[in-house]
Amino acid sequence: MRSRPGLFARACLICWPAVQAGFAMSEAPPEVPAHPAIAVFMDFDGKPLDLSLEEMKKEAEGLLKSSGIALSWRMLSENHGTDASPGLVVVKFRGNCRVESWPRAGEEELPQGTHTLGFTRVSGGHVLPFSEIECDQIRKSLSYLARDSTPQERQKAFGLAMGRVVAHELYHMLTRTTAHAEEGLARATQSLRDLVASPAIVFRESDARAIGQSLDAR
Repeated sequence: MRSRPGLFARACLICWPAVQAGFAMSEAPPEVPAHPAIAVFMDFDGKPLDLSLEEMKKEAEGLLKSSGIALSWRMLSENHGTDASPGLVVVKFRGNCRVESWPRAGEEELPQGTHTLGFTRVSGGHVLPFSEIECDQIRKSLSYLARDSTPQERQKAFGLAMGRVVAHELYHMLTRTTAHAEEGLARATQSLRDLVASPAIVFRESDARAIGQSLDAR
């Protein structure tokens, strides 16, 4: 197994104001020709609550909308080898993918340096349709929410953050590239704060186009 593409988080070394847990809708991208849906099979060490899960799906779908690709979400246990989708990927969610309570002081300290949020497997120089998402690292982004945010707001923010990491890994799996962009959601690193900030960091037009064209090349 060779080095793996993925998304990494930079810890912010200065104090940022707390991010309010309210997320504005970004301006709708222009309509583009739609491709058949990509089947995304999910597997969890610990399944998140429904609010986080649905927010994750909605965010990832919104970030890929400009590529013309739709997503069909399923559990890996439902895969019986009979799926007829033009594309199929597997996303494994590692660690504790639930936000059941607000962490006590010192419990969810912000990490220093760069930490892996997710990665896509590579073998023999070929990008495989298998990614892993690190829930424990992503959950630390909630430290940038306001301390008086509600449990519902935290659940929604956690789903938002997971959706952005999943969208980044889908970029690697669908375009079959280990390369990263210099800007946008296809960058190699994002700050933890960006995972819950509004507006979302989106794919550059060229990266969205590459995602959409990936099915045409299959």
